[in-house]
This record gives sequence, C-alpha cells and structure tokens, in this order.
Amino acid sequence: MSKLDGQVAIVTGGARGIGFAIAHRFAQEGAKVVIIDINAELLKEAERKIKEETKGEVLAFQGDVTSRERVKEIVDEILRKFGKIDILVNNVGIHEGAPFWEETEESWLRQFKVNVLGIVIPTQIVIPHMMKRRKGKIIMMSSKAAVVGEPNHAAYSASKGAVLALTRALAIEVAPYNINVNAICPGPTYTDMLLKAMPDPKDREELRKFIPLGRFGDPKDIAGAALYLASSDSDWCTGQAISVDGGLSILK
Repeated sequence: MSKLDGQVAIVTGGARGIGFAIAHRFAQEGAKVVIIDINAELLKEAERKIKEETKGEVLAFQGDVTSRERVKEIVDEILRKFGKIDILVNNVGIHEGAPFWEETEESWLRQFKVNVLGIVIPTQIVIPHMMKRRKGKIIMMSSKAAVVGEPNHAAYSASKGAVLALTRALAIEVAPYNINVNAICPGPTYTDMLLKAMPDPKDREELRKFIPLGRFGDPKDIAGAALYLASSDSDWCTGQAISVDGGLSILK
C-alpha cells in the first residue's frame, strides 16, 4: 500500500523544480494531485508528464496564489471534484538578490507578497475545510536562508524567516483540530531558481565545495522530506522545520 493512497494533495508552484518533484512523488504514492502554477505552458507539460509517468490522477489550475478570489475558485472546484483536501504544500516562492543597501522597496514588497502572502492566502482558504474534518497536513516551503545569515539575500531571508514563524504559530493554533503544520528548509537545490541566482558555473562549483555531502540537492531530495510530512509517518510532528541542505546549515 502506498503512503498517500486516496488522499487529495494541493501543490502550489507545482509546474517545475521542487514543486513538480513533490507533485510527482505524491502521485507515485497514490495521491490525487492538484498542481497550481502561474505559468500555463509549464503547467500543461507538468500535468502531462505526471499523468504519463505515474498513471496517477492529476488536476492542473493556472492561477496566482496571491489572488484570494482565484484561489477560492480553485479550492471550490477541488472540493466539488474530490470532496476533500488532505494535504496542502505551499511551495510557491521567488528570489531576488542584491546587497541590502541596494534592495528596493519594490523588491521587498514583491518577495513578501509571493513568499508570505502566497502561503497565507491558500492556507486561510483551505484550513477551514481541514478544521471541519479535524484532519490535515500543511507543508510550508522555507529555506536555509531563513536559518543562517547570508549576504545579498536580506529580503529573501526575511520573507522565508516569516514562513518559519508562521509555521510555528499556526501549528499551535490548529493542533486542537488534528492538523499538522511543518516546514522544509531546502539548501541549494539544482533548479531554475539556483541557476538564475548563480549563473556562473564557477560560483556554483565554489559553493558545492562547502556542502558537507559534496553535491547540490536534487528536487527529489526535497520531495522525500515532503512525503514524510504529508504521510502518517509524521502524525506526531508539528511546528517543525526540517533542513534538507546536505549539511550546509550545520556549518554556516
């Protein structure tokens, strides 16, 4: 029996990178997977690939998770289709880097809108349903940058730190309803976001040398942690942040 048989899981930002890997793994484990992404073209390809490779049931919705109206439309459609939501993975996020004294107010606002409100809004809309059922797993995607200090990432680090604070506060608030809320803090994972942040292969190689396990993360590494937090294996785990970073946060 697979770990998520018959469960309904939403993965935001599920069209590529870590979100796609999580959606793919959940489908392999028997979940009915709903992916939400703002990029319609990537979304269509992700839906096709997951269906073909896992033979699982997948729904895809184009939408901006910072739009309360659009998220509510999507959640209502999911409930009409499946009748329940068991798992919410808040994976959407953006990164903009610059020296702190050069970070613009617009950049701070953009990153907090997507990285924080993009988690708050879907969670606020899904959680009343979970409270009625007295059951649910909510997974927040934070970052190693929320755990350790790094130069040129002040706004991003602050937004991901807010995600950790939200995880702890919400975990306490919804614990009486048997809802688990946890976070994952990925280290440098080989995705489009990493390549955009570090386009020079020499810079990436220098960073790789500092990783105790000797390599960058693969999105599948993060998907494994998400599976643990989504499954019954983590039923007595809440308010926690799991670092999946090859050991980097131990050092710096």
